[in-house]
Amino acid sequence: MKITKKFPGSTLIEVLVALCVLGIVVPPALGALGGVLAAELKFHENARMISSAEWWFSRLTFPVYGHDIDAAPREDKYGKTRFEWDTENLENGAIRVTLRVHGRFSVLPFTVSRIF
Repeated sequence: MKITKKFPGSTLIEVLVALCVLGIVVPPALGALGGVLAAELKFHENARMISSAEWWFSRLTFPVYGHDIDAAPREDKYGKTRFEWDTENLENGAIRVTLRVHGRFSVLPFTVSRIF
């Protein structure tokens, strides 16, 4: 039977190796988790802006006139989303509305156009 002799300080080396491995593995894992959470936040913000645009357009009654559009809300009911729009009169009497939805966390506005 062979008896192995432990050298003094070998556990300290083992602890240092384990800490080095953790130092190499943990930061990329936390970075990946942060990326996933940021992507989820962006996804939910985009979905909320699309829903807000639908909410804004649903406030218009048909037939749509310029004064109806000017009376449309500039914010959603919670104050989290701002709306800006441009109107263009088309040849056949229709109106093109270009809506820009500014979200709370988004850098660029969500833009959508509809013709009434």
